[in-house]
Amino acid sequence: MAPLPEGYRYDWLKRSEIPALIACIKRWHPDIAVGGGSCYLREDFYNDHVHLKGEAEKHIIVGLFKHGDDLAGMWSLEQDPDALSLYSRLIILSPEHRSAKLASKALPLVEWTGRSMGAEFLFGLATLKIPHMQRALESGGWQLIGFTSGYDREQVAPGVVKRVFEGAYVKVLVPEEDLIRPDPSNLTPHARALFDVLFPTPPASASPPVMRSGK
Repeated sequence: MAPLPEGYRYDWLKRSEIPALIACIKRWHPDIAVGGGSCYLREDFYNDHVHLKGEAEKHIIVGLFKHGDDLAGMWSLEQDPDALSLYSRLIILSPEHRSAKLASKALPLVEWTGRSMGAEFLFGLATLKIPHMQRALESGGWQLIGFTSGYDREQVAPGVVKRVFEGAYVKVLVPEEDLIRPDPSNLTPHARALFDVLFPTPPASASPPVMRSGK
């Protein structure tokens, strides 16, 4: 479904690999010590919340990129069964293996995983510190719908923690006829202006743009 470059392979995280993965994440992405991704540095997070290979199913999964027997990166998804959605929580690559473009190679696998779980909507956040993940998502057909202003925290320098901007990306997995545009009368002027920019009214002969109605 999503072949990797020669010499690389996928694997699911096993319980015995948790300490090694934590050590690698600390080395690959030291800024993750604070903020939403810091849970991936704690063994109890994996024990309590992550579906580990060969063990009971849980809503968070962690996949590994391996080069031979060495860890080359990791990715993590979280299922929301009530919303039928899949959140792409995190992807981190070893600096030594970033030239292999593993993130863009794995995006079809994220979509396949979502479809196999019955998900109808994919979403994730991309760092604005480097463009690599933004390019991977955009080339995979994900739509940039805005920016989070301070959703998460990062260590931007030793001992300095700031709230950061990130790009919000989505991909809808259902046919357009299963979606409905909001009634413009229910939108404030600001909301309608932004909606019209993101989801302009199509020509009469075209299908309506994708947008899930609010509750």
